[in-house]
Amino acid sequence: MKRIIYGFLMFSAALMAVSCGNDSSDSVILGYTTDNTLAIVKVNLKRLDEKIPKEEIMKDKSNTMSASDREKMQLFMNAKDNGIDIDKPLYMMTDKDGGNFAFSFFGWINDAAKFEKNFSKITGSKISIDKSKNLIYADKELIGAIKDDMMVLSRSMSNPMGGGSANTAPDEKFYTDFWNRKQTEKDGTIEQIEKSLGTEADICAWVNVYGMINTFSKGYIESLAINKLLVDAGVSASLDFDKGKIEFKSNTFFNDELQKVVEKHYDGKSVNYDIVKNIDLDKAQTFSVGYVSFDFLRYFVKEAGFEPIANSILESQGITLEDITASFDGSYAFGMYKAETVAEPVDSTFTYTYPKPSGFVALGLNGAKAKKLLDMVDSDTVFSSYGKVFHNDKLLVFASDESQFALLKSNTAAANKKLNKKSGVNSYTWAGGEDMNNSVGRHSKAKIVSMESTTKVEGGNASSETVIKLDKDKKNALHYLMGYE
Repeated sequence: MKRIIYGFLMFSAALMAVSCGNDSSDSVILGYTTDNTLAIVKVNLKRLDEKIPKEEIMKDKSNTMSASDREKMQLFMNAKDNGIDIDKPLYMMTDKDGGNFAFSFFGWINDAAKFEKNFSKITGSKISIDKSKNLIYADKELIGAIKDDMMVLSRSMSNPMGGGSANTAPDEKFYTDFWNRKQTEKDGTIEQIEKSLGTEADICAWVNVYGMINTFSKGYIESLAINKLLVDAGVSASLDFDKGKIEFKSNTFFNDELQKVVEKHYDGKSVNYDIVKNIDLDKAQTFSVGYVSFDFLRYFVKEAGFEPIANSILESQGITLEDITASFDGSYAFGMYKAETVAEPVDSTFTYTYPKPSGFVALGLNGAKAKKLLDMVDSDTVFSSYGKVFHNDKLLVFASDESQFALLKSNTAAANKKLNKKSGVNSYTWAGGEDMNNSVGRHSKAKIVSMESTTKVEGGNASSETVIKLDKDKKNALHYLMGYE
């Protein structure tokens, strides 16, 4: 019950705080960012506050709330009545804390009495601030601390990779140590965070990619040659709800050495749409076309120390990892079609019915350099046991059904009206809305029409942009997705 109370308190406070884009607040959060910080999320709730249909929610007669629940919801929707400083942003931070993870929520209080009174009503527990110790309690459980007008609420969770799953409340010492933290001195990390959190979006975030990999591998990555390439790697992400659409963007932050390697293998490379010239994409529910450097992948495998192991496994086939990577020109495509319903009789009284996946994977070939690979594919029944295989000197295609090779065999061009041939990108992905609409739920007042995504590698870093479009665009996407016209 305490965990539920705590979770509800954090979620409630989050919905009532307002917003992102405040540089001075970013600086404050940076002051508590250490080399053990794995991620920071900043939610622009001022923007979201304008997009969430609060009036419709309160007037919605289908919400069969009790008088008590309606009072909580009313408080829930009005930050000014709850002692929260609505001119300050909301942050969430994840840190590696010994062998555990610490998850912390940051907010600012401008009226402690209102905060205690109204959050007690909202959570159904006694929220109190011990002014002598500057600690926050839910009933008698310690859930947070205050410094001046800034509050932090934290939870500790054991590393699941270590077999643990405990979720506990930190003790007083945790908060004492927290306020005495020393900011990271890594200029690159600080710059990454400032760029990531300075994004104008509803939600923006920074993730310490190297820290995540190192943590989940329990430091194993440090023993590999590849470690030098991943040091200080990070990524930024942003999510924005707009009229009739949802936009997601991301950017990588690689160190100088990795940037040089990426540039070497990707400079001047882009999507070759000819790979799907004779493959029907219009019937696909989702498809992707792009370029990937197999030389870059082999370089990573080699730096990780796994190439000898790979070659040992491949030895019986008379082929090496280098032979395989040299076989491909980097162009690829894949697609998924609507699953076919298959009925197989088990006995005279029962028939087993299941959806059979349908799709294809196409890989561009380097002509004669692919001979060893193609000989292996033709001779090894493992490949044919998983589906159908087609190849010539330019293309290797695996498909679930022979009929998907019809255009290839007749050299007939596919219409591919769904394919938007964007230039200067390294990948293009399209998906229809059918599966996503099933996930969104029956309450949405708009349907997802499509999702388009592109990635671009430039200057040794990668960026991506994804746009999800709805069939209505007069109001913000959140308005429709929450069930209101």
